[in-house]
Amino acid sequence: MTAMTASFDGLLLIQLGTPAAATPSAVGKYLLDFLGDPHTLGNPPFFWKPLLRFGIVPLRSRSSAAKYRAMLDISHSSEMPLLTHTKAFAQGVAEKIGTRMKVAFAFQYGTGPSVSEALGAFAEQGLRNLCVIPLYPQRSSATSGAAIALVRKAAENFLDISLHFVDGFARSDAWARNVADSIYGKWNEKDDIVLSWHGLPESRILAGDPYKTDCEASAALIEKHLNTKVISCYQSRFGFAKWIGPSTLDVLHDLGSRQRNVVLAAPAFTADNLETLYEIDTELKNEFLRAGGGTFVRVPCLNADPRWIRDFADFIVPRSSGAE
Repeated sequence: MTAMTASFDGLLLIQLGTPAAATPSAVGKYLLDFLGDPHTLGNPPFFWKPLLRFGIVPLRSRSSAAKYRAMLDISHSSEMPLLTHTKAFAQGVAEKIGTRMKVAFAFQYGTGPSVSEALGAFAEQGLRNLCVIPLYPQRSSATSGAAIALVRKAAENFLDISLHFVDGFARSDAWARNVADSIYGKWNEKDDIVLSWHGLPESRILAGDPYKTDCEASAALIEKHLNTKVISCYQSRFGFAKWIGPSTLDVLHDLGSRQRNVVLAAPAFTADNLETLYEIDTELKNEFLRAGGGTFVRVPCLNADPRWIRDFADFIVPRSSGAE
């Protein structure tokens, strides 16, 4: 059997990460790891890490921890939802795949298991030919690129491991169909459908990052399956640089002022997290209602939906190292 047709014996699913707990210390560690990765902000200036460690993290950790606590209260959970959904998704994919390959998950930042821990577990089991899928539908140097770089770096300690990466699935009809179906179940024809993508600084797009192009391709596929137009916008701005737009806040203010009804989905995320369960469900929803909006329904992420698990295993996970 050649390397080009060798079957994978391991599948590693990567999520961004989450603080281990809703405490200032845990949130501070997460922010330090996440914002300290040069991929996150795109090679920040030399003074960024001292500013982050001694300025930004001490200032933001308490307020961010309060948001995480509110999210846990809203979701009636004692465990971070991203961890809960990722575990359930990985377990479902493992059950669907069966004995064909071992399935594990890892987080880039914050809580474990870490990428190094996951690779070590594969190595201990004698598994060497691994498929790695960052769970970001749209490619970006800030997300899937960062995940791939982290895995490559960690794999330097396991020299006999062979890696194959699936970088994004924004053009996967199976993924888009699942997103569209989840929206369709919450939508009637009088509602405006809003797709709120995570934002990115415009400078990164101008430098060649494929994220915005992937978001636009994703929106077109979702529209095709819904057979209706959607409104695309971008949330989670950070800092003072110009970000891609229009912003979700501006779009919701406009729709609210016209007393529209909104069904909002966040297809850049495969699992619910702070950006959906708090930023959208609390902050953005309240802004929309204060502007005069009618009903506001947020579509849950795909999480561990059985149909999504089935289609992910059947159409997105490659069978061999020669697959695309």
